Amino acid sequence: MNPAPFSAPPQKPLRMLAATACIGYGFTETALNRALDLGVDFIGADAGSMDPGPYYLGAGKPYVSPEAIERDLRLLLKAARRHDIPLIIGSSGGSGGTPHLQLTREIVERIVEQEGLDARLAIIGAEPPRDLIARRLAENRIHGLWPELPLDEQTIRDSERIVAMMGAEPLQQALRQGANVILAGRCSDSAIYAAIPVMLGYDPALAWHLGKTIECGATIASPKTGQDCIIGTLGPDYFTVEPGHPDKRCTPSKVAAHTMYENPSPYEFVEPSGIVDTQECTYEAVDDRIVKVRGTTFQHARTYTVKLEGAMHAGWRAIVFAGVRDPILISRIRAFSQQIHERTRAEAIALGIDPSQYTLTIRRYGLDAVLGDAEPQADEAPHEIGLMLDVVAGTERQAQAVLAKARYIAMHTEFEGRLCTAGNLAMPFSPSDIPVGPAYRFSVWHAMELDDPLEIFPIDIVELGSRETA
Repeated sequence: MNPAPFSAPPQKPLRMLAATACIGYGFTETALNRALDLGVDFIGADAGSMDPGPYYLGAGKPYVSPEAIERDLRLLLKAARRHDIPLIIGSSGGSGGTPHLQLTREIVERIVEQEGLDARLAIIGAEPPRDLIARRLAENRIHGLWPELPLDEQTIRDSERIVAMMGAEPLQQALRQGANVILAGRCSDSAIYAAIPVMLGYDPALAWHLGKTIECGATIASPKTGQDCIIGTLGPDYFTVEPGHPDKRCTPSKVAAHTMYENPSPYEFVEPSGIVDTQECTYEAVDDRIVKVRGTTFQHARTYTVKLEGAMHAGWRAIVFAGVRDPILISRIRAFSQQIHERTRAEAIALGIDPSQYTLTIRRYGLDAVLGDAEPQADEAPHEIGLMLDVVAGTERQAQAVLAKARYIAMHTEFEGRLCTAGNLAMPFSPSDIPVGPAYRFSVWHAMELDDPLEIFPIDIVELGSRETA
């Protein structure tokens, strides 16, 4: 077992670079180069999220373009290897599943070859064996998260893909094996930045809190004009954050606010190994660009758990976008929407398509499409609204057939007070009907207990450049 490729005593400030909120979102070379000139001990970057929904997990595709991924990785790989510091990428490829890892690995291998680099690459898988998940479910060692989804063995078998969100330990193990570039599957965002300092003996509370603070890069900086780099420095009893770009700044309020990002609690956030508590934290402006944080505490978990995320094929989707500007129709849009549902149901049955074989969703942008029944201003009449007719059905042909009926019905159905004889909708596109392709739904959204933090995260070490496969 090789030692980690760095050795910083815990009393020495440890400086890290969070390159961007997500690989493919970009960052400026100005910020990257300034951080490198200041000197950083390692570079990290998140590359994924479940925010875009289940499609990208189920389909095995990234939600940013491969070209954007390659641009960011090329700059970071060249910087990390030139300065001989580790590069850690979490949730590779967007969702961190096997195809996402493979895509990212191919990009990294191509860059290494083109740029004449050498790297000891670790690829950490994050798709647990289905038999193990089913066994843990039978042992009552899988627990629901909010919003809670039902889970049984059949759902585990039928899910297109299930990933587990690793903590810091698999990253640490890859570093112990001498990796200087890590492509991790689905991964805690904070773990990307906490793994090295915790391994070196720094305060885990501050290490995890710093990781949480910089996980989204320049989101905590102003002005927010796109993604960019953030520099985090960890000391024995504090950490500081500052923008990589000289024209940006961090403020205490912005830094403190990020603790609430994607959290049900304003003070606590949960990681596989424990709970980080920021209730007693202080946020101090060192100057107009740098913020210092103290006072974080950490409670180790009694049971080590990882989040499971799974997606299941839900059918095939087709959509129509259209606009409505008739004030009479807008005033009756709720009843009109119900007419579309009822008439589409009858027409689908006439085509031999049972209503149980499809869903039709009508979204009314400009009225209540975002909040639905919870919209507080739904009674205020807009002068125009956009309709989206969204059909998901068992087959592609069924989806397109039902959508065509719904679109025709929406265009030509009578309503009380109508002055024209046709043309309820304004269509921005021709063809109007857009086949989207396969649709997915989240099927697994749970926490699973582990016997060992490494047990479901296999590590593959590969020598790139002039080296041979390990």
